[in-house]
Amino acid sequence: MKKYLFLFAALIVATSASAQFYVSASGGAQIGSAGFLMGTELNAAGTTATNEYGSFGEGLNAQLRAGYFWNKTFGVEVGLGYLHGADQVKDSQKTYLTMVPALGGATASVKDNTVAKAYGRAYGASVALVYNFNEHIYGKFGVVTKVGGKTVAEATNVVKVTLAENVYAPAPAPTGTVAIPAGTPLKTVTTNLEQEFHGRIPIGFIGAMGYKHKLTDNLNLFAELEYLGINVTRDNSEYTKFTSVDVSGLGAPTTTTTLDQLPVSMKEFEYVDSLPVPYVNTDTTKPTKVLSEVVPYSSFGVNFGITYTFSKKAAK
Repeated sequence: MKKYLFLFAALIVATSASAQFYVSASGGAQIGSAGFLMGTELNAAGTTATNEYGSFGEGLNAQLRAGYFWNKTFGVEVGLGYLHGADQVKDSQKTYLTMVPALGGATASVKDNTVAKAYGRAYGASVALVYNFNEHIYGKFGVVTKVGGKTVAEATNVVKVTLAENVYAPAPAPTGTVAIPAGTPLKTVTTNLEQEFHGRIPIGFIGAMGYKHKLTDNLNLFAELEYLGINVTRDNSEYTKFTSVDVSGLGAPTTTTTLDQLPVSMKEFEYVDSLPVPYVNTDTTKPTKVLSEVVPYSSFGVNFGITYTFSKKAAK
């Protein structure tokens, strides 16, 4: 028994002798790791739409980490990071016909054009195990979650309504008298908005392979390739900016609608996993429920940084 206690004590002493704490700071850039369809982009003339694939995890990041090595090989690391996401384009264009009751049911052409972008601003936390293959090469894997942040969408929507057929004057005007010719602009509605989305707390995977270069007994430079696998499920969203201006082409007064004029049901949204069919929000004082969706934040990236260890022994 004394022999085993002696061996256990010797192991603790040996491990403690090589144990060390470290802190590090890094910055890097990410690209989307999966080809999720994020939206479409229209050319300047609005005649060609191109699919855009990516992830809200694309962009620039900064990380602060702290770690502890039990020996020269095995360690554990916790980190906090910030993502400044790249823009994801979400343009759209629709053209359709509608009836105008005020003009005797005349047909009008509607051109609905939206130019939009969305981007992520997120804070994350991670815990990972670190393994030193040798004094230069290391690997790590662990779990990551989002602890704050948002996805922001900014959009400008322009709806142009144009008369698609002649509107004829009633009697006693001569038959065939055109009161309003086809092609006359009836109205233009321009809406500018900003919408913030917040998600449920996700759990994802983080893994990296890196190379470290010793500067002094306490300082190392490092570069690493990192994979982040995480998706975020929508939880709620709201308009933070909203202005809609309706300009008549027939001389009616221009009207403007602002965010404060919208009821809660038109500017706040709650994402759920199940909804009755049909669903209509009849309470304008409460957020409208919408079926939830999952948005990608997965990415591949490269990080560069510096590590400071609190001992003279080599460490990451």
